[in-house]
Amino acid sequence: MTNKLNYILPLLFILFLNISCGSKQVAFFPTSELTYQSYTGDILNVRVLGYGVNENAAIEDAQIRAIETLFFRGIPNSSISKPLVSYNEKTAKQKNPAYFNEFFGSKKFLTYISESIFVGGQKQKVIATKINKKQAKQEMVDALVVAVDVLINVKPLRKDLEQNNIIRKFGF
Repeated sequence: MTNKLNYILPLLFILFLNISCGSKQVAFFPTSELTYQSYTGDILNVRVLGYGVNENAAIEDAQIRAIETLFFRGIPNSSISKPLVSYNEKTAKQKNPAYFNEFFGSKKFLTYISESIFVGGQKQKVIATKINKKQAKQEMVDALVVAVDVLINVKPLRKDLEQNNIIRKFGF
């Protein structure tokens, strides 16, 4: 049980947002609601939806979703249509937990985002998983859904992945 918790807790940190003062947390489904805008120089511009209880949380969620899509799914209709890290997100995170915990937990990912432009947002009811101490339950929750243009500096991000032996020099 403890081994499972050691693996699950870092992932929960990335995927979950606090909804109230208690121990309740909400996980919004990790979909790739992302649209390729442009890739000029080393800057990738994508528009992505983020979810949160407030604007800052929703923008950060959008930034994380943009990076994770780049890492594990690739950006459709772009020259980076293959993922930077791997198609198998779970295995990649299991092989390199320290890197991904630091990258997302310490917000290192923000150093590779050159700009985030808030496009708009609105409160909506969305399907999410509510987590209490002992149970997880899917239900509709109120969330702020925002559209954000996220500009990612891909060249130094790729170099960081190479230097930390997450990927080889020319891919995974």
